[in-house]
Amino acid sequence: MTLSNSSDDAALRERLLSMTSATATNMLNLRGYQHQFMTGALPIQTGGRACGRAVTVRLGPARPDLTLPQEARHQEPLWLAIESIEPGDFLVVDCGGDVQAGTTGDILAARVKRRGGVGIVVDGALRDAAQIRDLVELPCWSRGVHGSGFTAAMVCLDWGLVVRCCGVTVLSGDYILADDDGLVAIPAALAAEVAADGGETELKETFIRGLVQQGVPIAECYPPTDEVLQQFHTWKHEQRPERNR
Repeated sequence: MTLSNSSDDAALRERLLSMTSATATNMLNLRGYQHQFMTGALPIQTGGRACGRAVTVRLGPARPDLTLPQEARHQEPLWLAIESIEPGDFLVVDCGGDVQAGTTGDILAARVKRRGGVGIVVDGALRDAAQIRDLVELPCWSRGVHGSGFTAAMVCLDWGLVVRCCGVTVLSGDYILADDDGLVAIPAALAAEVAADGGETELKETFIRGLVQQGVPIAECYPPTDEVLQQFHTWKHEQRPERNR
């Protein structure tokens, strides 16, 4: 059984999903990882949230000698990557920011979903946005949308290697956490730590937001004072007693 199929991995992904991409980005910033948020990737479906292990693909500018004939398309790295996807995986496509043609269309996206993929991000353009928008269980992000297939401007180079996606270096197996704000790549070795600290941060901010909504001035609760932190810990134990025994 691979890591992406394990119950531990599924539980970790759920814990990461309890936080926003902004919180996860801050957790990584505090650990010296300052360039993990994917700048410029926009959601195709509003309200989509996903967390999964990166399966990476790299495309480059078209070259006739690297383009496979139509009957051999199933040997393209993009096809191979999609057929490698396991439940909980997240397809990450490096197009170098090129939006002159679309990459993954609705048919390939449907295959990603069928294999258990949880999301797609393309550092370039997607095709068939209207149809992909209907795949509500497979949220997607891209720099744009284009009607042409990728062979009009690009060629598949490889998959499973380190890529650059929307300004972030992504390793195969990184955790990709995504929401309406965007996506953040979390190194696998830090994922459990980020999940623990980020979950605590989300709870703390929920508590502080409640104080603000009750009329407490910002200067008295954010950043939290020692008194506010003590109130938070008391509140946390009252709200989630089963986790604090």
